[in-house]
Amino acid sequence: MLFPGISVHMRDTNFVPHTGRRAILAAIIGLTASVAVFVATPVQAQEKRLTLMMWGATWERIFKPLAEDFKKETGITLEVVNQTTGIEGLAKIQATRTKPEVDVWFTSEQVAIRAMADTGLFAPLPKDKIPNLAALRPGAANDMFAALYYAPLGIVYRPDLVPGGKIMAWSDLWQPAFKNKVSLPVPSIFPGKMILIAALLNGGSINNVEPGLELLAKQKDQVAAFHNADAQARRALAQGEIWAMMTSPSAVNALKDQNIPAAMASPYPAPLFFEGMMMVRGGKEDLAAIFINKALSKEWQQHVTNVYNMGPARLDVPPSDTFAAAMPKAGDEVVSDEKILNENVGKWTERFNSMMRR
Repeated sequence: MLFPGISVHMRDTNFVPHTGRRAILAAIIGLTASVAVFVATPVQAQEKRLTLMMWGATWERIFKPLAEDFKKETGITLEVVNQTTGIEGLAKIQATRTKPEVDVWFTSEQVAIRAMADTGLFAPLPKDKIPNLAALRPGAANDMFAALYYAPLGIVYRPDLVPGGKIMAWSDLWQPAFKNKVSLPVPSIFPGKMILIAALLNGGSINNVEPGLELLAKQKDQVAAFHNADAQARRALAQGEIWAMMTSPSAVNALKDQNIPAAMASPYPAPLFFEGMMMVRGGKEDLAAIFINKALSKEWQQHVTNVYNMGPARLDVPPSDTFAAAMPKAGDEVVSDEKILNENVGKWTERFNSMMRR
């Protein structure tokens, strides 16, 4: 039997009436068409998948809880590829440029500026398909980057462990009681901003970071570690191995969700930064635009600040109370020139590594 329900006896073939042959042919064609439809359906479903590259905590806390409802609303399945830093993510995407595996990439504004020069890999944001761009605060978006949130860099600490229960200034971290209880990021995390903070604390500037490098070298035996992954330091903080770390307000909620006391101080200098989304040229730009527009909606922006403790990129969404408490006082915030940081972070990192080895 060649096909279910159709019996063809080869020895009788010559005696099948002409109309009978047409009926058999029509049945075969119909069956083939139904098979083709069955095969095509999974392919069509695959076209509605969108791959996001981001930090693990951003996926777990912000987007994973929203993914199922987003699929029901749009038919788009969200998949995630993790990155440790934006610089690492950029390198991965560029390495697969001939066959992109990522559709929407999450990064800091600073690394995004570097990536924007690669116009063959990253696409401009279609403003007509992302109307929520118009609701963002000044500086939160440009032709190729849209911020998901903003935040200051400061000190997240365990009030149950630090002397007196409070940290007020960066200089508190250099006190003898904090020896081996502080973790600072390597220069590739929040690229260059730790060096900038140290420079401003020690009489330098963004154009003269040598005083900052000297301060960090002087304190290297005081610091428990210079971590190369934010999650790594958060785990050490959660376990009480360290008392404080330089990071963003998102760490406060991450710790509190584990029933671990946490607080944040954002003393001078507290650099402000944006983190957000870029669109990769991979054939799914229309789906990417739907996702980016949804990420910038009032509903999702309120979710970002409530669960992730970062400042909403939209002007019309109020920040969570916990985020508002983490913001620096007027005059303590620093808006750095991201272009200068980009141009110099490589040589600053080399200098930092050299001084740490001494």
